[in-house]
Amino acid sequence: MYKKKEKDQPAGSPAWMTTYSDLVTQLLCFFVMMFALSSVNQAKYEQVARSLRTALTGGAGILDGGINPVGEQLLFTEISTYITDEFRAVYEEIEAMLEEEGVGAAVEIYSEERGMVISFKEKIFFKIGSADLLPEARNLLMRVGKILASDEHDIRVEGHTCDIPIRNAAFPSNWELSTSRATNVTRFLIDDVGIEPGRLGATGYAEFRPIAPNNSEENRVRNRRVDLLLLSSNI
Repeated sequence: MYKKKEKDQPAGSPAWMTTYSDLVTQLLCFFVMMFALSSVNQAKYEQVARSLRTALTGGAGILDGGINPVGEQLLFTEISTYITDEFRAVYEEIEAMLEEEGVGAAVEIYSEERGMVISFKEKIFFKIGSADLLPEARNLLMRVGKILASDEHDIRVEGHTCDIPIRNAAFPSNWELSTSRATNVTRFLIDDVGIEPGRLGATGYAEFRPIAPNNSEENRVRNRRVDLLLLSSNI
């Protein structure tokens, strides 16, 4: 019986193998990147993970300087509870004073790459939507300021808000509110405490430098703050 000769197969691998190989290579690169990220802190890992999820859904992410789908900034200020020897003495003095005042829960002290931060929550300094220092804030700031006056580090006063917008006659946006708050705190440290003006600087960042995601009221409370940043002598 005549047997039909099989058709010659083309040389090399089937065409589908090229696509499959590309997919495997991309997966390998992804897991290598995840492994490398295992050495960084949890906050950075979550930032990259959010960015990847956003990119896969067609939105903007951390890699292109964008924001996530609900408008939340992805780059958070990286903080640490470890206080270096450079700030140890002033840290311990302020901690003791805050414990005496009984306001420890409304003040956070932490380190970041520029130095040590004394972070005051909005509720003990200002009424909502206002940049006028409350009387109790003045008393607390006076005590903190006297400690800082005898310290040698330069100070940056930085105002921050959460992502809830504001728009009124005094403050068209959170930029004006955060800047006014930082400026008023700075003026108090100069005029009432007597800190040398050359040691001070003031700026407002609105909602764009959060220390926590703006996804709950608890986190928004943390983000609505005024920071006194003691600049490290190493920068």
